[in-house]
Amino acid sequence: MSAFAAKVVKFETTDLFFRAPPNCITVLPVKGMGRPGFRKAVGTTVARHLFQKVKRAIGPFERESLERTLVFDLDNSSDRKQFSIQKDCPYFARVRVNQVNKTYALVWAEQTIDLNIKVHGYDENDIIWQASHIVNRGDGGLPLSPLSLGAAVFTAGRAHSKTDTLPSMLDDGMRRMFVKFPDTRIY
Repeated sequence: MSAFAAKVVKFETTDLFFRAPPNCITVLPVKGMGRPGFRKAVGTTVARHLFQKVKRAIGPFERESLERTLVFDLDNSSDRKQFSIQKDCPYFARVRVNQVNKTYALVWAEQTIDLNIKVHGYDENDIIWQASHIVNRGDGGLPLSPLSLGAAVFTAGRAHSKTDTLPSMLDDGMRRMFVKFPDTRIY
């Protein structure tokens, strides 16, 4: 993947967005790949970026508490409708992690996250905004001599062992996607 392709964000803002700009969005449970802790981090990151674009965002922790208190299952569209009426929060963000990949091949280390976000009303077909992005980072080298072999092994090993790479990639990817989300706090 080229460096240019890694920065491309595919997005769509529909007419529905501008007819009724979102003032509140609830982040639904993240679907797809990755461990539960990683998916929870994805949801929290989405909520943090939404706070910069809408007046109110209900993140994973608040949503879970409200689901328990109000006895709603937000995977169900009729429960989402009742939730949106009770909490005056008509929109939902559904995040899907299509791929989380970590590759290490002695002289090269690479990590990839493929993300998709859809913001919709209580009916998942009423999409007002969606975006997808693939975040990719790699490090290492092409060993052309014994000296460059040692450097490539060291660089790849260091990149592979970093524990903050995935959270950093996640934040970078969300930032790139949410640049494309119109700021509705002024409405």
